[in-house]
Amino acid sequence: MTLLIAEVVIMAVLVVFGLRMGGAMGVGLMSVVGVLIMVFIFKVPPGNIPVTPVMIILSIGIAGGLLEASGGIDFLVHFAGKAIQRFPGAITFVAPLIVFVFVFGIGTANIALSLEPVISRTALRAKVRPERPLIAAVTTANMALVCSPAASSAVTAVLYMSGRGLTMGKYLAIALPSALTAMVVLSVFLSFWGKPLDKDPEYQRRLAGGKINMDDVNVPTAKPKFSRKQIGAVVAFLFAVACISILGIVEPAIPALTSPVVGPGGKKTYLASTAVVQIFMYLAAAAILLITKVTPKKLYGTQIMPSAINAAVAVLGPGWLGATIFESAANARLLKAAIGPAIGRGHWIAAVLCAVVATFVMSQTAVISIIYPLALGLGVPVGFM
Repeated sequence: MTLLIAEVVIMAVLVVFGLRMGGAMGVGLMSVVGVLIMVFIFKVPPGNIPVTPVMIILSIGIAGGLLEASGGIDFLVHFAGKAIQRFPGAITFVAPLIVFVFVFGIGTANIALSLEPVISRTALRAKVRPERPLIAAVTTANMALVCSPAASSAVTAVLYMSGRGLTMGKYLAIALPSALTAMVVLSVFLSFWGKPLDKDPEYQRRLAGGKINMDDVNVPTAKPKFSRKQIGAVVAFLFAVACISILGIVEPAIPALTSPVVGPGGKKTYLASTAVVQIFMYLAAAAILLITKVTPKKLYGTQIMPSAINAAVAVLGPGWLGATIFESAANARLLKAAIGPAIGRGHWIAAVLCAVVATFVMSQTAVISIIYPLALGLGVPVGFM
């Protein structure tokens, strides 16, 4: 048990050091150093590399990056902003809802960052504290990611639980209403957060001192022109997401479209839902290239592709290190004996573990790769996870 505690402490130290050194990329690289320490010093056999989550992240990053490079993200941001501006008085509720819909559809939270100036200006025009809709929108974007069939976090969660009877449809039946409910509760809470602007002395002081210029806030934004190629890129991407959603939710549709591979003992294996995600994401990427003629070189100048590479490394390192520590036979026996009964009585401990790890590892997919195998192996039900 002492060795296991030492291994976990080393993992935590490396993750924190990596985070301070280089963010998500630093966490991933220092975690691989941790794998080296576990294998060569602690003599723990290396765990399974989380290849599938990494490949999912890359496929989504390539498709999303090409969508951004083609101007498709600008098209979506424009119409999301127009929708937010239509209901300024209810922006604390409208902004997170619009963000949720768009993040759910495209599988990246970058759109929430692009909408922050629109949300802030609209809130000031409506005399609403800007932090109310901004906090609600950013938090909701993260909740939408764990519901989106085009997001690596949701697909990876289903990947770990698919062998235990949980399909994408069942997953969404739990995650989607939970996230929407949390979004509404958060908006209600934030509606009472802080003083109204007309009664806030700090706001009035800045307004009187000219630090807040309402003329700038009220300047109408220019109406951009969008080409057919940009619209075509959006349609191609959303078509791929729709196919992933339909095949993931209607799980029997996948075996119906594919021929089974007969393995040892006559067991039939069909196309996995994780492969479906990658196929349609790469299909979307190819369609965007054909429609827009955007050069692949522009992909590396986007925000989405570098974020995807960082996320892939952040999943690879901690996922590999977590599997090395927690899935080794000796450590697994110790964990089941030491904390298995406690988690069996209080499943909420697994949620606390997710929260603790998430404060160090800045990736939902990486948290899933570390905690889900451990929690499921200790008997936490898939529905709870």
